[in-house]
Amino acid sequence: MKFLLYKHSTCLPKPGYIFVFLIVFFWDKLDITIIIPGAATVTQPADMYSNFCKLKPLSPEEALEEHLVLESIAWPKTPPLPSPLSLNNTSDPAHSTFTILPRKRGEQWYIGDKLEVMIKMYDFQGHPKKSGGDVLLARLHNLTLGAGAAGHITDYLNGTYSAVFSLLWEGSAQVILVHPSEAVTELRRMNKEEPDRIFFKSQFRSGLFTRTTTCNVCIRPTEQPVCNYTDLHTGEPWFCYKPTNLSCNARISNYNGGYKKNLTTMEKLFQR
Repeated sequence: MKFLLYKHSTCLPKPGYIFVFLIVFFWDKLDITIIIPGAATVTQPADMYSNFCKLKPLSPEEALEEHLVLESIAWPKTPPLPSPLSLNNTSDPAHSTFTILPRKRGEQWYIGDKLEVMIKMYDFQGHPKKSGGDVLLARLHNLTLGAGAAGHITDYLNGTYSAVFSLLWEGSAQVILVHPSEAVTELRRMNKEEPDRIFFKSQFRSGLFTRTTTCNVCIRPTEQPVCNYTDLHTGEPWFCYKPTNLSCNARISNYNGGYKKNLTTMEKLFQR
């Protein structure tokens, strides 16, 4: 959404322009190396077969803290995906509409006011969405000042959203559709079934002998022993496959190894 805000006594022009963009964010490989001190224990393969991603049980205090944190960031539940799923039934910013709500006192906006916009989501066929869960990002920015501020999005769980902006200076306001709710459903499934989709690497060295293995919070069981680098104080888990003929204590670096690119048919629907 793009609005021009003039300073102090100058009011906003009545016409407004809204740009809703569908964008896709992705992480590229990060070449970050960290020197790793400390020791580790070795877990034999048999111990890893009980559960691919079985983490340390939480104490009652830790479980309560986890519950409160997850509750504070909980995303609205999204409906299950029909099979087969057509991209035409997903949220489309081009068909979606907006309404700038009038001020309670007159039709002019000034610096320091709040601007509220109601957004109604539609799919690619022009049908109104009847559930929430779309990931919308609202922001107010001024490139000249190098300033920016986040707007507040409210999801009414029926395909309608509101965006509230604090008008701090002359600038532009935008609402961006980051992910449709259908993509959120698929991302949740991927996160649950493939927690190792983004993986890491560690380098081990002893003299002139160097090996590199895969590391993660959870790693899939193989015949290869595993180095356990779980933090004894915080319980934060971290594992690496043990390199042949090298000790777990020979680990000297850790970096982002990338992500698995084998997309499923469902995931390919969101690569348009």
